Amino acid sequence: MRKPALILAAFTAVVVLASLVEGEQAPRGYVESVSTFVCPAQYRDMNGAIHFSDSTAKSAIIDGKNRSMKKGASRVVALGKKARVVAGNTATPIIVASKSATWLGLSQCSPSAGEFWFVGGTSDVTSLGYFQFINENLGKAIIDVELWSEDGSESTRTLTIPGRSMKSFPLTTFMPGKKVTAFHIVSRSGLIRAALFDERRKGLTNYGGDFVAPAVTPAQKFVIPGIPGAKIGKKSKVTSQKLRLFVPGESDAIIQVTYISPSGIFAPIGLDSLRIPAQKVVEVDLKSLPKSQLFSIGVSASEPVVGAVLTRGRFGNRSEIAWSTSTNVSTGEQIALPEKSGWLSIVTDAPKVSFTVLGARGKKSTVTIKVDSMAIWKVPESARAIQFSTRAAKMSLAFAMLNSSGLATTSLAPALAKELTALPVVDSGLFVPTAPSS
Repeated sequence: MRKPALILAAFTAVVVLASLVEGEQAPRGYVESVSTFVCPAQYRDMNGAIHFSDSTAKSAIIDGKNRSMKKGASRVVALGKKARVVAGNTATPIIVASKSATWLGLSQCSPSAGEFWFVGGTSDVTSLGYFQFINENLGKAIIDVELWSEDGSESTRTLTIPGRSMKSFPLTTFMPGKKVTAFHIVSRSGLIRAALFDERRKGLTNYGGDFVAPAVTPAQKFVIPGIPGAKIGKKSKVTSQKLRLFVPGESDAIIQVTYISPSGIFAPIGLDSLRIPAQKVVEVDLKSLPKSQLFSIGVSASEPVVGAVLTRGRFGNRSEIAWSTSTNVSTGEQIALPEKSGWLSIVTDAPKVSFTVLGARGKKSTVTIKVDSMAIWKVPESARAIQFSTRAAKMSLAFAMLNSSGLATTSLAPALAKELTALPVVDSGLFVPTAPSS
């Protein structure tokens, strides 16, 4: 009776002693992987191009085949009928798109993900907007598109995006007749890139168009940088600016809005305590705006909320809309620029910010600017990319352009994602005990 117990005790003791033996382990190794960027395709009569920091960037179209990425002949690649995947070891590419005599749009290429929040667009009779879903991977992706409007929750749509392909859907197919909309895209399987474009026209009258960047996940505090101001340009007039908000939880939110401009921060009267109903998309008029070229807003809320700002106006000789979206803070970013003049908005608590500007033929220069909550840097046409140090202060960034094609803004999100994966450890001193024979 006692013999099996003694055998078990002896075996246990050997295992414990073996675990205390210090083996000679090889150094732990790591593999660094960098997410690729996915750039949307053109839609209908859109024209435009993807701008890289230089011509060494590798990319490939997404057309159902497992294509290898290759370098191009130029740092500028025209938007085509197919979406494009870009190697992640380069500056975040930027897209400049336009439609003749109608609108100007800006967007960043970004990594695929399993979740997106979009606050923007419309599904009423003026809408020419669309969603584009891109699957860069070989396996199919299944996604749920959760919908909300001014009337509350709408029905959820489930979509399948085949591997190495894309699908586009007019916004009017999701919730026809709704004026203010918000979307939550969640993947059941696979990762995707989602792009939202808002274009509006009534009869023969064009109201403009712009990409709507993904918003940050619902939060109680966020910043929307780089909103067009009253002094954005000559022959320009902002006619309305609305803050669109959505509270996805079950409780109403009390929010406070603050204006952030190069001249400081202030809380406008009437926006210091707003009740926003849960589960409904709401728009709030922004009044008493800063008299600046660009400004930003900060939102503080009692409940998690998502938001964006829609700017309407006449810029030059045409009507135009521009979307400004909340963004996560950046640090150590490298961002491609389109070699077109514009403005970089920087919101940070740091007293000054320094960054490196990359120009033609690899020419580099350092720019240092003072910041009083927000700063605006005039981007020269010669700039191809900007690089922030990894030791730089946390900041919210946005880029804006105004030219003969129209007005456009985009938040600059921290899109370069790196992951370290540990390799298995080889232990040359590993001792595997065996049970003693009975």
